[in-house]
Amino acid sequence: MQCENCGAECIRDEIDVGVGIIHGPYGCNSCGWSESPEYDSSKGLSPKEIENPEYFVDPQGGMQKKSAILGKLEHFGVDTTDLNL
Repeated sequence: MQCENCGAECIRDEIDVGVGIIHGPYGCNSCGWSESPEYDSSKGLSPKEIENPEYFVDPQGGMQKKSAILGKLEHFGVDTTDLNL
């Protein structure tokens, strides 16, 4: 699927639950657009990011704790002083 906002390729998460496949919303990692308004960050923070400020929320609806992301980056020696997480 092409992003409605910027034209980049969109992706979505999916899982096979045995009797079928459950699909998440399409989202664009280039501009932050999501087909689900609650995860759309193309014009600023998404509603889910505002609701959960300690988490990074991707356009596909995935959530990761910001402190865990910083810990992983620091583990690999990435300078995180200029990151806004």
